[in-house]
Parts: sequence; structure tokens; C-alpha cells
Amino acid sequence: MTVVVRDLVPAFLEFWTNPNRQWDEYAGQHPEVLNDFTRTGRTLEPERLEKALATYPELEARIRANAPHATRWIEEAAARVVPVLEAEHVDIHGVAMVGLGTSNGWVDNGTLYLAVEMIPDERSAEILAAHEIAHALQLPLPEHPWPDDGPLGQSIYSEGFATALTAELFPQYDLAEHLWFGPGYDDWLADCESRRQEAEAAILADLDSEDDAVSGRYLTMSGQTGFPKRIGYFVGTRLIQALRREHTWPELARWSTDRAMDEVRARLSA
Repeated sequence: MTVVVRDLVPAFLEFWTNPNRQWDEYAGQHPEVLNDFTRTGRTLEPERLEKALATYPELEARIRANAPHATRWIEEAAARVVPVLEAEHVDIHGVAMVGLGTSNGWVDNGTLYLAVEMIPDERSAEILAAHEIAHALQLPLPEHPWPDDGPLGQSIYSEGFATALTAELFPQYDLAEHLWFGPGYDDWLADCESRRQEAEAAILADLDSEDDAVSGRYLTMSGQTGFPKRIGYFVGTRLIQALRREHTWPELARWSTDRAMDEVRARLSA
């Protein structure tokens, strides 16, 4: 296993402290900073850029505090997750960067991204980095690698997979902390528990949808839904935890998209 991390945080700090800084020049040299937009076909609107630039002053202390640790977070997460999934043959590529305040971490085309301005402390980093490493490995491990995008059911499986895995790796943290990468969401978790059956039925009905708006009902903060935001992560985690009673992590990591969809459908139908 080889872990290669491209650390762009020093490049951001150089840009930010330059009195003559030019965003277009910086982004042109480091297009990764736009990846959370380009990976979904979006463009960075001027208003979104202005909002991000306006938040950087209050986040500068956090960015500077996180800067020495970003590469370590990815390397340590890989050391924890790779043996569990028996994935020593898979190389890991990561990017540590300052993003645009849209997401704390994601995987795109096999590369994981950590946005350090969105990581408040070591606990959050520990959970988040392992979560994204789990995604970066679960996608390519099956005989036919999973695509980055697919129907809702695949997302429910993969998000549940990553969250249930970190919950086993770090049992000292509550489940809500694994689902939100930090404390303060116990009431949200209780709300999800109380509406679990209702949410499972709704997700089952939408399982094959590839509409972003449908997935957003269950997996994003901006989705239009009557359920607690991001309840799909909770449903997926409970589903994978149930599957773990019968299957090992290396097995679950290597299921085809068809097998995963069949299992999700069967569990939600039970």
C-alpha cells in the first residue's frame, strides 16, 4: 500500500497572506480547490466565492492550527482502515486543502479530499479521515469497481458502510458523533430513531432513483424533506450494522452494486 497526499494548505496560506492575491491565479495553479463544484458539474458563482473569502478571516486560526496535521490524518486513517478491509494492494491518493466551505470531505475519481477549514478538532479529523478512506477503498475493491454516482440505494449502502466502520474503529465516540463528525447531535439521533420505520419505507420507495433531488431528501442538508436532515446516513448505518452480524468487513467491501442493492432492498423490506 502506498499513501500519497498532496498538501495544498501551505499554498492557500501563501495565497491568503499575499496582499496582491489573485483568486483566479491561485485556483488555476491548484484546481483541486474547486473539486467539490466541478465533480458535480457545478460552476463557482461569484456570490459563492465572495462568501467563502469573507469567512476565511475567522477560520484562519483553525486553518493554521490544522495545517501541520492534515497529511498525518490521512496517513493514520489509512493505517487503521486498510488492514480491516484487507486492502493492502490498493494505493491511496489524498488531497489536503482549504476548500470553499461546502463540505468537510469527499471522494472523487478515487482521490479523497479533506477540507481543513471545516475540521474543528482532532476527534472530528480522526472520524472524518477514516470515513473518507473507507469510501476511497470500498469503491474500487469489488471485481467491477463502483462508479462515483449511482441510485439512492448505492449511496445508502456506501454511506452506511463508511459510518458503521468508523463506529467500530472508534467505539469511544457515540454514534451521533460518527454521523456528524462531532458532538451535539443526540436529539437528532433520537429523532431519527423515532422515525426509522417511516424513513426506511420512504427510502425503499425511492431506492432506484438517480435524481439528485430525491437523494437530497435523505442525504444532504439542503434537500427538501419532512425527515431529519441526512437521515439516510442513519438508515444506512443501521442497515450495515445489521449486515455485520453475518458478514465480515472484507466481504461487505467487495459486494457488487447489484448485490449491495439487493441486500439494501431486502433489509428495508423486512
